[in-house]
Amino acid sequence: MLAFGPGRGELVLVRVPPDAWMVVDGCSAATTDYAAAVLSHYDARPRIVILTHPHDDHSGGLVSVIEAATPHDRKETWPRIGMLVPPESDVGRSAGFIGCVTAEAIAAIESRWSESPACRWDMNIGDLEPLGGAMLRVLSPRADVRAEALRRWQMGQRFNANVISTALLLTWRGRRLLLGSDLVERPASGWSHALVVDPQLGDDDLLKVPHHGSDEALLDDILRPGARVPDPLRLFTPYSPKRLPSFAAGKGAHRVVSHGGTSYLTGLPRRHAMQSGRAEARTLTALRAHDTITFDPTTTGFPDCYVLVSVPPDGGPPTVQQGPGSLHVVPDAGGAAPRTAWDHCDSDEI
Repeated sequence: MLAFGPGRGELVLVRVPPDAWMVVDGCSAATTDYAAAVLSHYDARPRIVILTHPHDDHSGGLVSVIEAATPHDRKETWPRIGMLVPPESDVGRSAGFIGCVTAEAIAAIESRWSESPACRWDMNIGDLEPLGGAMLRVLSPRADVRAEALRRWQMGQRFNANVISTALLLTWRGRRLLLGSDLVERPASGWSHALVVDPQLGDDDLLKVPHHGSDEALLDDILRPGARVPDPLRLFTPYSPKRLPSFAAGKGAHRVVSHGGTSYLTGLPRRHAMQSGRAEARTLTALRAHDTITFDPTTTGFPDCYVLVSVPPDGGPPTVQQGPGSLHVVPDAGGAAPRTAWDHCDSDEI
């Protein structure tokens, strides 16, 4: 699993052995569409492409992925393309209501749905979708929350798009990867209801922390490690416009880290050009003053601001490789130097 977050934007890619790829959301930086660049690097074609919710910071580069994955003379090879179906209201789709990047991604998805209905996935709660030897499950949004948000969207009334974010659970050989998207607990109790859908949530091997670690997205029952996985991985992608995640005591990243597990950030909540040119490790205490942290060198661009997690098929512990710009949150007493490798992608590991 690869998680990218260059300061604004979030992209998750998953490869299930031997070659079943999934793209969840997208990000761009310095004119590079990260998802398309990764797929080109690995010479891969996605089996599933998902837009989890209508926000520009999750839509960047998705059009490039969709265009490359949908050759018009080979529709039988097209991936399943999923999103929550938006209303057809001209007001709700106006440039002033949703971002231009999101509008372009929605248009590209709907065009493919129209051309090949077999690729359409409306992503209703509880849906199951195979990805190679793994299974993907839709955990949100709740039907009534979805209906109310779509009603407001149809009318051109403001609504919180995070409440209709699609959280996903990927299971493979007894391992569980929880991809939190931007689903929030407040408002609408998104994670409390996800626990009703799957009461084992929290006992997961990996959590892509929801909504960039905002306090509104966090539910302690999801963060508290379970008996099966006492030391889970937690991955954060930052959102610089709102300075997420917070590192203040009891908030955001501090709250997640306090529950245990091992935490990584794909970058700091700052613009892309100011991210580190190396993989980093910092204590939570140091990160509370992250505005004062300077890097030399700074990033030279893609591939950067990523964390790669490889889950072995034999039940052993996952291995983690950090890309330039990423940070391992280490105990205040210190910690091991970060491990890096862009080309690491073992054929038998997820």
